Amino acid sequence: MYLNLAIQTLVFSVLVAGFIATVASGISLVLGVTRIINFAHGELVMLGAYLTYWLYVLYGISPFVSAFISFIAMGVLSYIIFKLFLHRVLQAEGHNQLLATVGLSIVLQNIAMLLWTPNIKTINVQMLPTYKVGSIVIPGNFLFVAIMGMICYGVLIYIVNYTIYGTMMKMTSDHPQLAQYSGVDVFRAFSLSFMVGGAFAGAAGSMLAVFLYITPLVGLDASLKGFAVVIAGGIGSVPGAIVGALMVSMAEGFCSAFMPEGASWGFGVAFLIVMLILLFRPTGILKGKELT
Repeated sequence: MYLNLAIQTLVFSVLVAGFIATVASGISLVLGVTRIINFAHGELVMLGAYLTYWLYVLYGISPFVSAFISFIAMGVLSYIIFKLFLHRVLQAEGHNQLLATVGLSIVLQNIAMLLWTPNIKTINVQMLPTYKVGSIVIPGNFLFVAIMGMICYGVLIYIVNYTIYGTMMKMTSDHPQLAQYSGVDVFRAFSLSFMVGGAFAGAAGSMLAVFLYITPLVGLDASLKGFAVVIAGGIGSVPGAIVGALMVSMAEGFCSAFMPEGASWGFGVAFLIVMLILLFRPTGILKGKELT
């Protein structure tokens, strides 16, 4: 009995890690390139989830299709937010940057509440067939989340390592001044990192819409998990986001399954793991000196 529960929990945790890793990859990219801690990143996930919900409810568009729409829409929105607002705090003190993104997060949350109310919304759709291996169940929507997570990871790795834009971001992440002296448009690299990070937040929102619920505050949970993963995996390390996501997802899953009232301990256990990692490896599990 306990073995089956452990295997089932492991399966769920690995599948959900696809969503967490997608959120964390966007955060890690922005933080690694611009050094800005963007607490409004989770609100882009929330907006991507609402976009997916309304496209399905009003027009019957599959979340698989709307994931690409959210990818583009949130990428454009993130670019606009950076150009109109966040670029003004690039040279500001760290606490001013922090306050700016927290303020933006609160504004977006309240706009969502005014537009769509605080009530929980869900999408009743089966993305993929549910599979059963012995007594272990693999829900189709969770499998969809894992597959989308792998696609997003592959796209991000390609952008960072095999495009001129990725080279610009990596050079800027390593040493902004040296990159500028080498002819790199550093401000453009910052803009690109926000656009790409926002795009992956939008895709993560579409994943969230099919396996969880949607409220104006759901982005806060996504941000907290994302930052925990980024710290654990290493700031600027995209592969580290995958490793950190697996660790955090499994910690929450097994805690919920085997501890009394374990669901309420999920965040606590996740951040306990982060604290332990920082004690023994302060730069994170896979931290390099530049964006990877």
